[in-house]
Amino acid sequence: MHEALVTAVLAWKNPDLEPRDYEQIALQLTGHARAVAADVRRHAAALPKNDGRGALASRRHSGPAGESPCGRRRAAVSGSCC
Repeated sequence: MHEALVTAVLAWKNPDLEPRDYEQIALQLTGHARAVAADVRRHAAALPKNDGRGALASRRHSGPAGESPCGRRRAAVSGSCC
């Protein structure tokens, strides 16, 4: 489902949505991103310790709540943070 949502959002030219609609889209995409990240972590954890494929998954790019620092900065700038 997340691929269909991303495709639809990226295809919009001038959606002219209400702010709450943008917020809902952001929440949906964030939820899907967290699910994908959890899948990657789970698969990486199943790899042997000496398997280099797990190196990328072991890097942490998220904040304490699983949000990206860049995303938190954007939310703060837009006034919709926390």
